[in-house]
Amino acid sequence: MSTKTLTLNIYRGDELVETKSLTQDVIKIGKLKSSHLCLDDEAVARMHAVIEVSGSDVRVIDLGSSTGTILNGSPIDKNASVSQGDSLAFGPYRIEVVQIADAQVAAPVSAPAPSMAAAGMPMAAAAPMANMAVSAPPVQIDVGAVEVQDGRQVAEVVAVYGRSPIDVVHVGQVRRNKAIPPILIGSGLVLLLGGLGLFATEISQDWQTYSQQLREAQQSKKPEPAKPGNGTGGLGLGIALLGLFPLVAGALRMSEKTVFDYTIGEGHDAVFHVPPHGLPDPVAFPLVRTSGGDFTLNFTQAMTGEITLDGQTLDLKELISSGRAGSAGSYYSFPLPRGVQGKVHYDSITFHINTVNPGAIVAGRGDTDWPFWAYVGGTAVIGFAFYFLMRSIPDQLLAISMEDGNGEPAYARYMHQPDEQKEEEPPPEETEVSDDEAGGTGQRHAGEEGKMGKPSSKSKSGLYAMKGPQNAIPQMARNFDPDMAARNAGILGVMQQQGGHFLASPYGGAFAVGNDDSDVWGGLTGTEVGEAYGVGGLGLVGTGRGGGGTGEGTIGLGNTGLIGKGGGGGSGSGYGRGSGAGFGGRGKRVPQVRQAKATVQGALDRDIIRRIVRAHINEVRSCYNAGLTKDPNLQGRVAVNFVIAGTGKVASAVVQESTIKDASVGNCVAKAVKRWTFPKPRGGGNVIVTYPFNLTPG
Repeated sequence: MSTKTLTLNIYRGDELVETKSLTQDVIKIGKLKSSHLCLDDEAVARMHAVIEVSGSDVRVIDLGSSTGTILNGSPIDKNASVSQGDSLAFGPYRIEVVQIADAQVAAPVSAPAPSMAAAGMPMAAAAPMANMAVSAPPVQIDVGAVEVQDGRQVAEVVAVYGRSPIDVVHVGQVRRNKAIPPILIGSGLVLLLGGLGLFATEISQDWQTYSQQLREAQQSKKPEPAKPGNGTGGLGLGIALLGLFPLVAGALRMSEKTVFDYTIGEGHDAVFHVPPHGLPDPVAFPLVRTSGGDFTLNFTQAMTGEITLDGQTLDLKELISSGRAGSAGSYYSFPLPRGVQGKVHYDSITFHINTVNPGAIVAGRGDTDWPFWAYVGGTAVIGFAFYFLMRSIPDQLLAISMEDGNGEPAYARYMHQPDEQKEEEPPPEETEVSDDEAGGTGQRHAGEEGKMGKPSSKSKSGLYAMKGPQNAIPQMARNFDPDMAARNAGILGVMQQQGGHFLASPYGGAFAVGNDDSDVWGGLTGTEVGEAYGVGGLGLVGTGRGGGGTGEGTIGLGNTGLIGKGGGGGSGSGYGRGSGAGFGGRGKRVPQVRQAKATVQGALDRDIIRRIVRAHINEVRSCYNAGLTKDPNLQGRVAVNFVIAGTGKVASAVVQESTIKDASVGNCVAKAVKRWTFPKPRGGGNVIVTYPFNLTPG
């Protein structure tokens, strides 16, 4: 127990964490749980510093921490004296030395009332008992948290200069697996050399000749030539890069410095460097040697020290004289048993050598730099994902088509395109018109025309009738024509003329005859025979009982161009065969595909493009007919944008605009355009065309 009691206030920032009073000779400060002052922070080392009490001298000793020890605002150089009121800083912690006092004398322990014999004891005899110091309560340390108790032992070597420890090494703490680094290096070399060999094999093939032959084959529409290799050069390069990981890992494991022997000397590989005064091996003398889990202390005749085992202390000379230390030439060797403690003095350095349990691994997964490894791992995953995504794309999609301008740069083709010119409106297409007019056989009167029927009749629906036998050929009389009568007899003769028939024509016969039972002055149409007056005369406009005019025949009357109530025989609208007025047979609906105004950008004549499009118009009509089978009233406008490459082939065709509800019609037209072939443009550039089609069901 120390002769001094230190009262310390521990602060984290400006917050008081704890107040402790310690009486140990050596007060450990660090992040270990076994430390007297456990300061848990990344800036504090596991064993950061110690406060050593020796008589009336109190000193703080820094154990080589990376952040150092701060005393009253200034960093110390290895060690410094501490007084009452000083302030020590370790990372974010501040320790204030409140008091340094002599160790307290224990108060007498309560006891039963003294007997009469004790009561008569002199006061002088009782005074020493009252001044007995009370021993401090023992510090409870969980050894299992800092040590591995599995029966193994390691040799702890502490190098002390004067009163300052300057080096601490646990010999045999880290067990090295010598077989793992060669395996890693060997597997890495196999992957690296194999990948480079595969890559070299692929690039050594004559790919340049293959590319030229492939281009010629595509231009001449011949089968593609066989590839000179398998195209696995990229895979080989990836395998070679993958082999670098185990190769580097194995090299790093090989370069790890593991202490199996604690050596001293002036050599580069010595664990602790000292002047080689009297050392058998001045480069690296093994002070402590490891052999199969056992440890041996080696010392020379000039070295001094002692060994403590089972409460017995022997100096090095006694070990030699007792035969426990055997001679090994110029030095002596002493096997270190379990639980031994020793000191060896060499020059001005004292080496404390103890066999202890191995230390536990305190810095575990919690000290792993997870953000760094997450960044590295995420980057690797994204890189491999992009690589495999690229490898999953079919080669024909990544390949450059030699047909598209014979491999010329796309930017150069775009820059050499001619200026856009406005295209003239294409002439309208001629529509087929039937030669069969309504009625079919009659001709329109050339003269004045009018209504038919009796002017005095009030009925509008009576049908005319002409008296005559059933087998007679119907004809009109010419003696009732006003114009002919005026030419023959003058105006007075016409006015005096009383006879004649109500149906007459200059080209009629000498008398009127029909197939009916009697003459009825009615209209041209009607459901029943009767007098009537109104529309439906022999002509279209004008006045006159018989319709007037000087043309032969009537509009749609009779099969022979004369008068009659039969059908005209035409295919258009008019009077059909049978009784009454009506229309002929139903006409056919022909879908109409018309070309609208197109835009052309490129060195290809627009008339040539129009001619090629017209030659393939049936393909567009076929696509439209397929849509009409689903919707008979389907109609609208489809504009297809396509690019004609330098070879004349259509490189791409897409639907730019469509007002048709059925999208499959536009896609069908675009696919059809993709199959068309045009003349090669001048200069080999691309030609961009937008061609609209107006589709109507007819």
